[in-house]
Amino acid sequence: MKSLQLRLAIGLFISLIIVFVTLWWLISHTLRNLAEESVAEHMEHDALSILAALSTDSGNNIVLDDERVEPIYLVPFSGDYYQVITGKQVIHSRSLRGESFSVQELLAGRTNKLYVTGPKQQPLLIMVYGYRKLDRNITIAIAEDLSPTFARISTFQHRYTLISLILFLSLIVVQVIILRVGFYPLARIQKQIRALEQGEITQLDTNVPQEVLVLVSEFNRLLSMMGQRLQRSRNSLSDLAHALKTPLTVLQQLSREETLQSQPELVVTMQAQTQNMQSTMERVLKRGRLAGEGSAALKFDVQQEVPTLIHVLQNMYRDKNLSVTFSAPEDVELMVIDREDILELIGNLLDNACKWAKSKVAVSFNTDPEPRLIVEDDGPGVSEDDVIRLAQRGTRLDETVSGHGLGLSIARTIVEQNGGQLNMGRSDKLGGFLVEVLFAKSKVQ
Repeated sequence: MKSLQLRLAIGLFISLIIVFVTLWWLISHTLRNLAEESVAEHMEHDALSILAALSTDSGNNIVLDDERVEPIYLVPFSGDYYQVITGKQVIHSRSLRGESFSVQELLAGRTNKLYVTGPKQQPLLIMVYGYRKLDRNITIAIAEDLSPTFARISTFQHRYTLISLILFLSLIVVQVIILRVGFYPLARIQKQIRALEQGEITQLDTNVPQEVLVLVSEFNRLLSMMGQRLQRSRNSLSDLAHALKTPLTVLQQLSREETLQSQPELVVTMQAQTQNMQSTMERVLKRGRLAGEGSAALKFDVQQEVPTLIHVLQNMYRDKNLSVTFSAPEDVELMVIDREDILELIGNLLDNACKWAKSKVAVSFNTDPEPRLIVEDDGPGVSEDDVIRLAQRGTRLDETVSGHGLGLSIARTIVEQNGGQLNMGRSDKLGGFLVEVLFAKSKVQ
């Protein structure tokens, strides 16, 4: 369970259940105790009234004046009963109608509480009191039917349960609302992170709760730092390429000096190495022109960016008068890939295609059955063995043409880093070289 909101919701739900069940038990238990205490207090008063109504007859036996007893004790099976015990003599209330219940005699001042089943199978509470009167110990047991009391308690419990259930459900709804409102800033941060991934924004909003402000601020700081480092790296490469142009030109002129003509092997080696340096330098500068301005976090719009890239490359190879076509479905949406990565990828593929093409280059993007980019030309193409060689970084099939294999291996690295796949072969359409880039579905909207 990784959802913090779900954890809190379950925790609060369990807490509410525990609280309501505890309150229900506590109130019910307390209410029953209070009811029994009230009944017991009333029964003690009745016991004192019965004690006061006791006297002795001429035979020194205990007699009870019924006229001084509550009328309820005279009604048969009324639910209120008494029993007077002194020695072997036992006096029962008329309400018992000859029935009796087992009660132990108590010494004066002692009290006992019993729960028994009455004559009509009703629950009885019996309070037994020990007294001293008429020079003898007298035990008076007062019994009262608890059914009416339990009925009232049960009615209260039903009402309390219903009200508690309503309150419980209301609190659950309030809890859900509070959690959603409380977690809304986090949900907004989550949406902003998705927008950041898709290139719609470059920083997270810092208008967030204090608890996550430090995290968001640090995240923004790291984004800024990475962007600055990336830009510095690009600028450094571009500056280095520009800085090497002058000494490289000097070296190229030096290789044509008459003093070196007597050493043709040295001249050939110097020209080859300066040519390699020239190719690498031009490639770095070309990347800068292809990338242009913009944040790396911005997503790549196929319909907008590819035609612009084609126009740049047509200008770079205007001497070949190339025909570069582009096709893509109208409903294709934005590719969620680092803009600089995709620019370098397509730029390398188009550059190689334009370099080797005779007159035609075709670029197509489609999503059926899976997202893919295809770049093909009408150049000489390569054999199957050469395709394997081109997959290796820096491999070139023709040393007279600069940069062919290096761009393809870098393109493969970019594709694999983004979870895709790069395939090479021969174009059935134009007859030359073909490069197919299969994108991960998560990278295309």
